Amino acid sequence: MDKPVLARLQKVMQLREEVETLASGGPFAPDADWLSSGTHLTLMVDVPGCAPESLALEDDGEAVTLSGERGAVPEDQESLHRERRTGRFSRRLSFPEPVVAQSGEASLVSGVLSVRFEKVNKTIEAE
Repeated sequence: MDKPVLARLQKVMQLREEVETLASGGPFAPDADWLSSGTHLTLMVDVPGCAPESLALEDDGEAVTLSGERGAVPEDQESLHRERRTGRFSRRLSFPEPVVAQSGEASLVSGVLSVRFEKVNKTIEAE
């Protein structure tokens, strides 16, 4: 296949991917869960494929905003079929219970970001 036809075909494939992204609701937003223990809330977010340095957290006391980026296909490879969403994302997640502002401690293990926040009104179970 000659280069102009191949370049046109790649452009068509890229446009198709962009249309599919728009049709599926736009850029991806990672899935998140809130977990509760007696003294802490933990936010768990699926961020596979995101470099740790691309992730940012902002805590304003009422919600936490997570932003980042999942990389696209490496430049030395061409995409033949794509289902994984890529690009920049930002999610604002309201705290389900009051927390101490700026108390978050984050860790990233196997593509799951865990952020532990200290509750304002701690519930300590007595025996």
